[in-house]
Amino acid sequence: MFTGIVEGFVPVVKRSKSSLVIKNMYSLDLKIGQSIACNGACLSVAKFSENEIEFDVLSETFRKTNLSEVSFVNLERAMLAGGRFEGHVVLGHVDEVIFFIEKKEEESGVEFVFSLPAQMKYLVEKGSVSLNGVSLTIGKITDKSFSVFLIPLTLKHTSFGEIEKGDKISLEYDYLGKLLLSR
Repeated sequence: MFTGIVEGFVPVVKRSKSSLVIKNMYSLDLKIGQSIACNGACLSVAKFSENEIEFDVLSETFRKTNLSEVSFVNLERAMLAGGRFEGHVVLGHVDEVIFFIEKKEEESGVEFVFSLPAQMKYLVEKGSVSLNGVSLTIGKITDKSFSVFLIPLTLKHTSFGEIEKGDKISLEYDYLGKLLLSR
């Protein structure tokens, strides 16, 4: 389980039909089989060195996420039992891919606008959503889009500063909201 509080973002070094290799830029205490969320998708460490971390990736994971196209990924290690719980419950099971539409500069942050997902019933204004693995609060929902507002810290420490109009974004709905609204 994850919380959507990203530890940093790193470049993708290479990918194949069954793997993803990212740059190892942080002093993470790694081990084989460890769960790490990459843009919100829970992946297991297959190999690592001082310079790179490699994950085995299923075709289904590439289909359901934006991992087949991105140049950078947001990283988060799994939550430790007994640790602080910040963000919201993020399982690392991406529900679908949506598109980035635009960003609007605000006085104290930036509004990011996205296309509506197929299951928009799971979006609730002021509710949580995971976008590229980042726990965010939904600001507005319209009949054509929804938005989140990012503070400068989030822009600096995640890949959101790098995305462009039309980019695919991995979305995971709030799990607790899905449980309540699915019944």
